[in-house]
Amino acid sequence: MVSSRVRVKVSSVTGVRDPEGREGYRIEFVEVREKPPVVMMTSPEVPKEIGRMVVQISRGIQKSLPGGSVRQYELRKITLMFTAEELEAFELKPYPNNIYELIISKGNLSFKKV
Repeated sequence: MVSSRVRVKVSSVTGVRDPEGREGYRIEFVEVREKPPVVMMTSPEVPKEIGRMVVQISRGIQKSLPGGSVRQYELRKITLMFTAEELEAFELKPYPNNIYELIISKGNLSFKKV
């Protein structure tokens, strides 16, 4: 059985009305991913001491830039639209910044609170 697990965060919950006038909710999820480490290398012709110093200075500059110390990033993943009854039946109580594990298996979606 092939299944996929994705860590998602509730980005926003918005009240909406469907074309028939029923009240509902639009829930936007973003995937939370770990930022890969930055690999820095210097030329083999540069002495080791200078190379280490250049790498340290580069890391310090990257951390001082806006967003340089962020260890995660977010990708828009899925938007769901539910009526109030459908949301209750789905047994999901989404609030912004809640983190869930989205499990995709055999054509089914399920959410597990982290």
